[in-house]
Amino acid sequence: MRKKNEKLKVYEFLYNRLPFSEDEAKEYQALRRSEKLEEAFERHLSRIKTANMEIHWHSEVYVDGRCEFIHVLLVTDYCYYIFILHDLAGSHYINAFNILCNDAHDAVLDLNRSEKLYQMFRAQLIDEGAFQRPIIVKYVMMNDEFRLKTRKSDLFLSKENLDYYLKAIEHSAVLKKKDAPLPSRLITET
Repeated sequence: MRKKNEKLKVYEFLYNRLPFSEDEAKEYQALRRSEKLEEAFERHLSRIKTANMEIHWHSEVYVDGRCEFIHVLLVTDYCYYIFILHDLAGSHYINAFNILCNDAHDAVLDLNRSEKLYQMFRAQLIDEGAFQRPIIVKYVMMNDEFRLKTRKSDLFLSKENLDYYLKAIEHSAVLKKKDAPLPSRLITET
């Protein structure tokens, strides 16, 4: 289903063969963390039927000249789902500037970037005809220790809610599939 990131394959091949610069070592560690997050997400995804979905893994996109990493893009007949995976632990809050901060008041994630990411995808994902499929951006917190205090945000999915959310996507993909017959319990005999 999912293929390993090509850049990570190269780094793994070169590891212990060539010295890495500090930036290369950081990128290698970041790619390894992303790989583990994607493996965990894939386990959740394997619990649903994905026949009516297209799944695209680990993509880098540029928004306003900065690289954004999309871990998973799920495409159904009626919606695009963008999942960005994180392994944040501890209590966090969203400040007045829409920045996710930890308890030490350090900025962790700029949630304003999600709107820019949404707009970039909206401009690029043009559907045929007059219908534009909705685009939903979700930050998936894959660590059980993550807590969001104060104001909640619909941008976040916790690991415990992920299975329910994916199951809802599965059901909507099946129900809205154009060629799928109606379930027999919905067909009334006259």
